[in-house]
Amino acid sequence: MIIDTFENAARYYMIHPALEIVLDYMENYDIQDFQEGRVDLRGDDVFVNIMEQMTKPVDKAVWESHERHIDVHFLLEGDEILKYAEENKMEIEVPYDSEKDCTFFGGDNGMSVNYPKGGFVIFFPEEIHKAMVAVNDNPSSVKKLVGKIRVDG
Repeated sequence: MIIDTFENAARYYMIHPALEIVLDYMENYDIQDFQEGRVDLRGDDVFVNIMEQMTKPVDKAVWESHERHIDVHFLLEGDEILKYAEENKMEIEVPYDSEKDCTFFGGDNGMSVNYPKGGFVIFFPEEIHKAMVAVNDNPSSVKKLVGKIRVDG
């Protein structure tokens, strides 16, 4: 997991060539153009989901991990808590679905991620995370971008 701001984004380009594509798109995204949906940056290999959703109380949000994709989260508007959990403290609730590239977990409360305004969080394959958690369990609307980078070629 990486947590940082766009002023330091270039530090991470060496990890995967598509990180530069996704982070550049996010940094230059104009919220005035906000329209929910998917934007393909390099077909199915690199894309961004643009979404407006309601956050959920912590016990209603889901723990998940992916095997084929890096997730890059960027909050445009609103307040959201992201959480991270260690694999050895979690139990698989729904086994890996290759079509959805997702495994769902139950267990540990995990830890909250310090998600800076104007910053991003990168979750690598198999890192268990929970997004769209409401601040103080008080649901609210958020607008965010979630970049997806395929890593299995």
